[in-house]
Amino acid sequence: MDSWHTFIEEQLQTLNRGPETCFLTPLPPTGILRISGADAAVFLQGQATCDVRTITRQHAALGAFCNPEGRVIANFRMVRREEDYLILLPGDLLQPVMQRLKRYVLRSKVQILEEPGVLFGLITDADRPPEIAATLPEQAGGVGKIGGLLCIRMPEPGMRWLLLGTEDAAREIWHQWRKELPAGCLPATHWRLREIRSGIPWVNQATSEAFLPQMLNLDLLGAIGFDKGCYTGQEIIARTHYRGQVKRRTYRAEVHPSVSLAPGDKLLCGDEAAGTVIDAATCEAGQELLAVVRCDRAQSPEVFVEGCPKARLEWLDLAYTLP
Repeated sequence: MDSWHTFIEEQLQTLNRGPETCFLTPLPPTGILRISGADAAVFLQGQATCDVRTITRQHAALGAFCNPEGRVIANFRMVRREEDYLILLPGDLLQPVMQRLKRYVLRSKVQILEEPGVLFGLITDADRPPEIAATLPEQAGGVGKIGGLLCIRMPEPGMRWLLLGTEDAAREIWHQWRKELPAGCLPATHWRLREIRSGIPWVNQATSEAFLPQMLNLDLLGAIGFDKGCYTGQEIIARTHYRGQVKRRTYRAEVHPSVSLAPGDKLLCGDEAAGTVIDAATCEAGQELLAVVRCDRAQSPEVFVEGCPKARLEWLDLAYTLP
């Protein structure tokens, strides 16, 4: 989709934070898998942590694919389009996930393909939603259609929608909204920051197969169906849930501009390992991040970024309550 990337780069030349309260933004690199065929739902039910039966044309959900040891290979958003399932996941994990899933197809009537669609986001900071939002889904996870695009409402805080479809349809809606809203443009880092503030961690190549879903708070985000039956990694994930043995969780924090963070960066507390950065994005005060942290070290003022003792974490609230 080189032409879409070129289009987005041109649009971002008009970055602004003027009087507009609505913004259009590209997404961080995101891949799209299409799972189709007569056995698609049954196949996904045996691979994903989420209950695929709850995913309809009107409702999307978070989920994850895990290895047999219960470690998250990749987490995703899943949405249904007609009879197909579309899986949105970090772009650097699309090919590894696709190859892993194909190992489990065997004789099932399932096709697993990369979908050539494009994605972008609509964000509003207004006290009231823009008039155009009256046609968009209101509830988090709700799915609708506008101008030939699928539209998914994102969770709090704030009002956000993710749009997915063909490049032609995406360009048309983008231009229409810039004219009618009017809307400014913001870079993909702004979308990433909103995901962090929603408490949604995204695994990438640096952190793939490192954490159980509960360590990423996926159980609190509705991404695990504990009564759905068997799936890859289910035994260990269920045992962890029912025995309450989660000693690491995902927390939100902030560091000041003295350090640039990347997924996989280590956190220390004194000389001991305390956690791992999952995602980070630039904010007004420096960088906000989500990190998997030992529960007995969370909220400690002594946690810092490895190699940068002065880069101490300042803990922030999540958008939901940890157990």
